[in-house]
Amino acid sequence: MRKLLRRGRYLDPAQQVVEGDLLLEGDLISRILAPGEDPGQPVDAEANLEGMVVFPGLINAHDHLVETFPGPGNPSPSQNWYEWEAEVKKTPAYMAMHRLSAADLYTLGMYRNVLSGVTTVVDHFPREVSAAFQGMPLVSLLEHFFLAHSVSARRLEWGQGIQHEFAQARGILPFIVHVGEGFSQDLQEECENLNRLGALGENTVLVNPLALSGPHLEVVATRKASIVWCPASCQNVFGAQPPVGEALKLGIRLTIGADRALANPGNLLHDLREARRFAREKLGGGISDLELIRMVTQTAAEVFRIDKVCGTIAPGKKANLLVFEDTAGSPLESFFALTPGRIAMVVHQGGLVFGDEALRSICSLDNGNYSEVLVEDRPKILMGRPLHLLDRIEDKLETPPRFPFLPLFPGK
Repeated sequence: MRKLLRRGRYLDPAQQVVEGDLLLEGDLISRILAPGEDPGQPVDAEANLEGMVVFPGLINAHDHLVETFPGPGNPSPSQNWYEWEAEVKKTPAYMAMHRLSAADLYTLGMYRNVLSGVTTVVDHFPREVSAAFQGMPLVSLLEHFFLAHSVSARRLEWGQGIQHEFAQARGILPFIVHVGEGFSQDLQEECENLNRLGALGENTVLVNPLALSGPHLEVVATRKASIVWCPASCQNVFGAQPPVGEALKLGIRLTIGADRALANPGNLLHDLREARRFAREKLGGGISDLELIRMVTQTAAEVFRIDKVCGTIAPGKKANLLVFEDTAGSPLESFFALTPGRIAMVVHQGGLVFGDEALRSICSLDNGNYSEVLVEDRPKILMGRPLHLLDRIEDKLETPPRFPFLPLFPGK
């Protein structure tokens, strides 16, 4: 199916917002045309994006979709991840979450991501669970990677062991691991221990390394490893952030993740705003808006070795797109003000999965596969049956939860 997106502006690979028409064929971006240029062949559907901006679909660099449930909050900062997790497991929220199926939790997580413009999710969880949810139409889950939970004796036994998993990655595929997620002595030693195990390399991705010190950061930089930063969950759980300013000065690549909803009731858009606030207040503006956007598009694609298929808007790449109205008269300001209701369209592999009712013609929709919903009192169409999902969850639980990351109501 050939689709033409006319009269919009798009973020090009050089990080410039330029005018152009996008021609999509199947699940790919086929051509980028000059404004008004004849595509040469008839198209099946066309959308007028005048006044709108098209970004690459966002990449959420860290999530645990099976824990997509509103958490209990954290009245005081935790010193490390395992103390926080032990306390969370005692709460009614955690117990309620475990009354739901993995399928329902994964679907909630996918909707949480779609409503923030995400088209690719790095679900850091053992393959025997996450593999069952690959190939779903809402979002893409990163398929090819190896993992460990963490390094200290407190780690969860994910995968087949740190050294085996790293060796299996062969320096080509990402090896993803939490390192230094807290301030206790054992977590402060994780980076050094990972290096001793020979598992710190250019394909290693370190998640939320709050405990990294100067010397450890220098080793990470020397090994050319990358970092995932989850600003909202770090603030909510630990009341602190990793040394992102120092990491950037050393040339370490950073990406941004939303983390599990238990630790962050928001979504990736909230994390971007938190990262922006932190950069302005604590780093003297040391991270530009364009750098933050790269962290959830181009840089993330490079870190997770999927830059040949996504991360930028270019011919031959997957048609994964986030479309929004330039309400602020500045594409960057409009992007950082985005909420689910202000998103005009999310396109995943050439198909509309969420968007304005007015844009439904772009995909010649089979109405049986979509729901009409209100998001922030704006009429939208959303793939699947999210309201049925919420009704089913309500029936399973004695106290119906409120999902702040899913502001959905039945359409009018």
